[in-house]
Amino acid sequence: MRPIQPWRQFDFLLLVVMVLLVALGVAMIRSATTNTPDLADLWRRQANFAIIGLALFFIVAAAPYTWWRPVWWLGYLVALGLLVLVLFIGRSEIGDVRRWFYIGSFRFQPSFPAMILQVVAVAAVLNSRLRLKRRRSGDEEPEDAPPGLIPYVLSGLLTLMVAALVFREPDLSTAVIYIVAWMVMAFVSGVRLLYLIGTGLLAAAGMIPFWQLMKEYQRQRLLVFLNPEKDPGALYNIHQALISIGSGGLWGQGYGVGSQSQLHFLRVRHTDFIFSVIGEELGFIGTMLVFFLFTLIAWRLLRAAVLAPDRFGRLLVVGVGVILYIPLLVNVGMNIGLLPVTGLPLPFISYGGTALVTYMTALGLVESVVMRHQERW
Repeated sequence: MRPIQPWRQFDFLLLVVMVLLVALGVAMIRSATTNTPDLADLWRRQANFAIIGLALFFIVAAAPYTWWRPVWWLGYLVALGLLVLVLFIGRSEIGDVRRWFYIGSFRFQPSFPAMILQVVAVAAVLNSRLRLKRRRSGDEEPEDAPPGLIPYVLSGLLTLMVAALVFREPDLSTAVIYIVAWMVMAFVSGVRLLYLIGTGLLAAAGMIPFWQLMKEYQRQRLLVFLNPEKDPGALYNIHQALISIGSGGLWGQGYGVGSQSQLHFLRVRHTDFIFSVIGEELGFIGTMLVFFLFTLIAWRLLRAAVLAPDRFGRLLVVGVGVILYIPLLVNVGMNIGLLPVTGLPLPFISYGGTALVTYMTALGLVESVVMRHQERW
């Protein structure tokens, strides 16, 4: 029997939808920065990053995803090293924030690629067969047996280490993604519900000391969101975002002619509030197009998880889904006033080279699983 060629299983729809989202993002960045000379070249930079991301998409898709399982520790150490290093030599124009490496005009944010490396590490550890007690000779453990306590705790400790470093930058919202990705992957892996409940109780008990560890501006951001009367001026961006989306109506004001964005009432419109620009210029139809495209990606991710030939592949797909859709939900929720303002980008659309390349590479990992779903490793 002839072996199945992996490229015959390639998910072209996943690729097409990803490219459409990236193209939409480049177009909206161009519109949002047209009347801002200092930012007018950002859409070209985003397009260049998209080319890099597309190349990495195909490279990662071509490599069997099982290659990453035995070397997960190496990728994890790279992520850990970068996150430690950025705390010492990273810099930013915003106070004492340490999130980026600067190389000339190029800015690199290690917390994004570290998310992929963390997903690989968690998937590999949860796929291991470490046990508190050795099984008696002759008793073979089923291949799909749920992870025991040791893999669960180890994967949690690995996640806490990188999440703590990201929180130290400080970047609370990205750190939360690490934690959520681990818990969702652990749940999907089939760990005992008691482990998850115990973790939830520990997390609840740690809320008070965690609140004290947060930066003052992070605490104030949450307090103002819960009580807007405390500082109405702090909600300026949210108010402008709501005005932008509301003024778009059904069809929008037109590409490049949105009043709130073009007159600069809406700040950080090419990053955090790009969704508001879409709502203003492309209207309800434009925002629904964005949701439709992301729904298609969710469908392909669910399909990939179902088709995955082993638990390692399935956990990789689930982890990628979390790091894609948590930022999506948070960013949209922030733009429509349902969630406090954070720095999470709208995947594939907001300006940010590191984030864009990371998301495209992550889908390449999913594609690698899909391409080999009829193989058994």
